Amino acid sequence: MILEILAIVLAVLFALIAMILFIPFRVLLSGSMTLTALNFEISFSWIGITLWKSRSSDREKKPKPERKTRARRRSLQTISLAWKSRTVIESLLNSFRRAIRISRLSADLSFGTGDPADTAVLAGYMWSLVSLLDGSFPGISLSLKPDLENISLDGSLDGEVAIRIVFVVAGFLRAYSHRSFRQLIKEVRAA
Repeated sequence: MILEILAIVLAVLFALIAMILFIPFRVLLSGSMTLTALNFEISFSWIGITLWKSRSSDREKKPKPERKTRARRRSLQTISLAWKSRTVIESLLNSFRRAIRISRLSADLSFGTGDPADTAVLAGYMWSLVSLLDGSFPGISLSLKPDLENISLDGSLDGEVAIRIVFVVAGFLRAYSHRSFRQLIKEVRAA
């Protein structure tokens, strides 16, 4: 009797873990920005149930006091550890790429630097990136509008992304099995 109950509990637990790993989570993004304000809303849902919802608030953050010599030594050590584990980080980023599926993403951006030449050069760089992204991913629609006369920044973002946790967990476990990556995580947590 006790073994049957234990087997049922383990089967339910295993099924729940499998559902969490294989059924994708949905992330909905929407927002707008100007030179003075940034308003975003992010919601995180799974099987149609909203698990977390957040709205941005424009609060000023208090600056932390810096310890220059210790911070400089730590940052050099962190860079060194990141360089040693670069192949592991690349593998982890590939796992994230496999885990994330963009269902739809649309962004409109209007910007200007105040100088027509600088705005045109920046627009050219951004248009080349936008054309690369628009051609590579079918769910992405990006629009850029340069303002050649004024200093401006206006934009909006709307999107839906699906994330399968199984690829992230597998990639992180693979990366964590390497000593250099474990040291990098320890160093970053200590900072």
